[in-house]
Amino acid sequence: MKKNLSLYIHMPFCERKCEYCGFNSKVGTDQEKAIYVKDLFTEIKMRAKEYAEYFSVDSIFFGGGTPSFMPANTIRDVLSYIYRYFSVKNDAEITVEVNPNTITNAKIREYIISGVNRFSIGLQTTNEKILKAMGRTHTVQDFDNAIERIRDQGVSNINADLIIGYPGQTEKDVENAVKHLISLKIPHVSCYMLQVEEGTKLYKRVKAGLENVVPDDKVIKMYNKMLSILRANGYARYEFSNFAKPGFQCTHNQTYWDRNDYLGFGVSAHSYVSGVRFSNTDNVQLYHERLSQEKLATEIANELSKEEKQEEFVMLALRTEKGLNTKDYEKEFGENFLSKNKNKLAVLIKGGFVTLSPEGVIKATDKGFLVLNRIIYELI
Repeated sequence: MKKNLSLYIHMPFCERKCEYCGFNSKVGTDQEKAIYVKDLFTEIKMRAKEYAEYFSVDSIFFGGGTPSFMPANTIRDVLSYIYRYFSVKNDAEITVEVNPNTITNAKIREYIISGVNRFSIGLQTTNEKILKAMGRTHTVQDFDNAIERIRDQGVSNINADLIIGYPGQTEKDVENAVKHLISLKIPHVSCYMLQVEEGTKLYKRVKAGLENVVPDDKVIKMYNKMLSILRANGYARYEFSNFAKPGFQCTHNQTYWDRNDYLGFGVSAHSYVSGVRFSNTDNVQLYHERLSQEKLATEIANELSKEEKQEEFVMLALRTEKGLNTKDYEKEFGENFLSKNKNKLAVLIKGGFVTLSPEGVIKATDKGFLVLNRIIYELI
C-alpha cells in the first residue's frame, strides 16, 4: 500500500516585492517564467522516478511568490505534469495562493478545471493605509471581489491570510480585519505575527529608525483579540496561526505539523521524505543550470538524527491543538517523555502553561501558546 505524500510547488515571481517579504520571490520577465516552468517539469519527472512508485499524493500546494501572477495555463500545465508522473488521489486537496488583483475569472476557471479545489488569498489587513505601507498592490475591495468571483464558480474552501504587528497597526485594525472575514463567511483564517526578516525593505527601515516595531505586549493583545473573536464565531484554532470552521482544516499544512512526507519543487523548496530532509538552491539561475542538465538542484540534504527527530516531534506537536501524544512519542523513540521531563512539566502545569490529560497528551493552554517558544525550549 502506498504512503501519502504532499507536494509543494514554489512560484517565485511577484508583481512587486512586499516591504516585509522574506520569501524567495522576485519580479520576473515572461521569458524567465517560461524557463522556470520548463525546469519544474524536469524536476517533477526526475523526482517521480524516485518516489512515485511508493507514494500517493493527497495534497498539492502552489505557493510563492504569487502563483496567480504566472501566465495563463501555468497551473494547469504543472498539474498535468504531476498527474502524468504521480498517482494523485481523487479527493486530494489542491490549493493555489492568489493575490486579489492578479486573479481573473478566466484563471479561476482554469484552476478549477485543472483540479484546484482550495484558494488561499492574502488580505493581510483592512487598513488601506497599512496595506499601501506593506507594499501590497490590492485594496480591500479587490479582495472582496476576488472572494465573490471564486464563490461564483462553486468553490467554498477558501483561506484568507492576515498579518498582525505591522508598524502602525492597532488592536482595532486587527478586530476590523477579523470581523470583515467573518462577515464574508471565510471558513479558514491564517494569522501570522510579523517577523521583521533581515534583508527586507522593512528591516532596513527599522534599522534606520524610520519604523518602530510594535511591542510584544501589544502584539499579544492583538492575537488574543483575534482569537476571542474567531472562537466566538465558531472557528477552532488547530495550530498556533491557523483557525478553521469544522471540516475546513488544511490537509497540506497538517502534513508539516504531523511530520508526514512532503516533496517540494522549485527554488528554495524544502522536502522531508522517509526521515531525510533536503532543500533546493534558492538561486533561480543555478536552479535552471542544474535542471537544464537534468541534474537535481538539491543544495542541502541530511538524514535527521534521533535527537533531531525528537526535537521536531515536540516543537511541531505543541504548536497544534491536538498536542503532544506521549504514547506516540514512546512508540517512535522508545523513551518515556513524562519520566524524562517530569520536573519541568510539573512547573509548566502548575504555572498554567500546559495541561496533561489522563491519556498522556500534553497541550499548551491559551497562556502557554503565547510563550510557546519558551515551553518548547524547556522540553527539547
